[in-house]
Amino acid sequence: MAGSLRGREWGTGLAVAGLMLALFLVALDQTVVGTALPQIIADLEGFELYAWVTTAYLLASTAMIPVIGKLGDVYGRKWFIVGGVVVFLIGSALCGAAWGMLELIIFRGVQGLGAGMIFANIFTSVADIFPDPARRAKYQGLFFAVFALSSVIGPTLGGWITDNLDWRWVFYINIPLGLVSLVALPLVLRQSAARTGRVKIDYPGAATVTASVVALLLALSWVGEGYDWGATRVVAGFVASAVLLALFVPLELRAEEPVIPLSLFKSRTFTSAALLMFFVGIGMFGIILYTPLFVQGVLGESATNSGTVLTPLVFAMTAVGIVGGQIIARVRRVKPFTLFGTVVMTFGVYLLTTLGTGSSTGTVALFLTVTGLGLGLIMPTATLAVQSTVDRQLLGVATSATQFIRSIGSTVGTAVVGSLVTSGYARDLRADAPPQAPDRLVSALDNPQALVSDEARAALSRAVSEVPGGEGVLNGVLSAARGALSGAIHAGFVLILFTTAAAIAAALLMKNLKLEDPAALAAPEDAAPAADPALTATLAAALESDATGDEDRTLARFLRSLETSAPPKPEEAAALAGVADRIESGNGDYPALVRAAAELSGGHDGDERERAAHASRTVIRPLAARGADGPR
Repeated sequence: MAGSLRGREWGTGLAVAGLMLALFLVALDQTVVGTALPQIIADLEGFELYAWVTTAYLLASTAMIPVIGKLGDVYGRKWFIVGGVVVFLIGSALCGAAWGMLELIIFRGVQGLGAGMIFANIFTSVADIFPDPARRAKYQGLFFAVFALSSVIGPTLGGWITDNLDWRWVFYINIPLGLVSLVALPLVLRQSAARTGRVKIDYPGAATVTASVVALLLALSWVGEGYDWGATRVVAGFVASAVLLALFVPLELRAEEPVIPLSLFKSRTFTSAALLMFFVGIGMFGIILYTPLFVQGVLGESATNSGTVLTPLVFAMTAVGIVGGQIIARVRRVKPFTLFGTVVMTFGVYLLTTLGTGSSTGTVALFLTVTGLGLGLIMPTATLAVQSTVDRQLLGVATSATQFIRSIGSTVGTAVVGSLVTSGYARDLRADAPPQAPDRLVSALDNPQALVSDEARAALSRAVSEVPGGEGVLNGVLSAARGALSGAIHAGFVLILFTTAAAIAAALLMKNLKLEDPAALAAPEDAAPAADPALTATLAAALESDATGDEDRTLARFLRSLETSAPPKPEEAAALAGVADRIESGNGDYPALVRAAAELSGGHDGDERERAAHASRTVIRPLAARGADGPR
């Protein structure tokens, strides 16, 4: 028995490690390519397609999340994750072998499809592995720390690989690491429960939400490339996204199995967590993108130092995620930690707004540590709250929906903060540049990247060599540029401060949930519970009312005859499991049974079907499981 338990723990540990490795790879590829792009452009040419190398990946991965999250609920998550790893590795190999920019962009899209399949199911798989929310809390923080770590180290790692190996190894490095995950997961990751019976997939809804997301992300990516918000293509993208979203809502209301059940938004916990993830997504990626630019462009640090300044953010997130998970496991409350995290993160962002040209890298690191302490508590606890309130049959779609909304927030933040920084920098540079500075010199600094490039600095020195007092003029323009960049990034941090303040409001809306272990609803292992006669009689009457054949009527009669003075026997446990299957089928064939089960759910959030499934999962199935496995 002890050996069996140790083997099971080893299997769980390997499954967790395999999932973490898969998450590390797909999150890393969101940011690792950026520093390799100049060399990629030099080799493959096609500068006009520069931004699409990143955009194609984000488009494909984000658009896949809600659809695959739903399919994982229906068919089970294991093989979608494994399939996602396979697609991701194929895309990585093709990207490394790309012979042109167009091909690289297409192959990055393939990578993104695989990444989306993984993102959609990986956090839900943690809930499958650890049904007890308290135990799950210990691991959710680790998974989000891995996500943050890979996102932050991506630019530094990409630059090192490009300098010391070759840009193609930015993609090839995924293959040996991914193969480890690919070998382990099929062997040790258990398949989540799949739906039984006929399931009608909402393909029109899936197509509509995917098209809406693609249109939105295209519009935001064009803004990030420098197009005005009023540009024709940008406006067209936003309009198309809004129209498709308007079509999506009635489709979901009519669908038997909606891709994103709109009833989820009736839950105060889900809605507040979704808003929280959106606002935090804006803030997190704004900080990751623009703090290194501040350190390098304003403070004059090297590219290596500007990347490592984010290290305290990652360490703080990792530490608080681990420690916070341990504490949550003991107190079994989520809201206080989520709220505390948003307050601390907001204070950290406020500190970042005080940075200026006279700041030091040590000050930046300290402020990022404070921000990381808050951020490390927010994302895992928000996900934990959602997973602890929705019914098991909606676990995947609810979790993937929050990740999807976070991804949208990240993209919105990148575009909005980027637009604010770019426009503010250009305006202040021209206002503060020395009057004797030639226009061509000021124009050469319109892109703040010129401040962080040695080659650009050398070109500027040559450009002013014939200007009287050229070196002094250049220093004056560079000083104005640093001041303009500092002011522009300050404005971006102020915007992020408002979004994190909104995150506090979202956290306040959450219910103060107490995490309950579903297994604890059954009796202790040495005393399997008896079937409640009132419960079995109620379920039997409802099933008789809904009966569509002899099997249903036989099961109803059997329920009425259950021995209520003893724990359920195996055949009685099987009968209870059959009732649970009918309640959770979601096909509308058992309305009275669903109504009766919904009454057992107490004050659980959701519509009647969701409350019934919750009662089935937390009352009927634990009773059946104890009857089947408990001592006789």
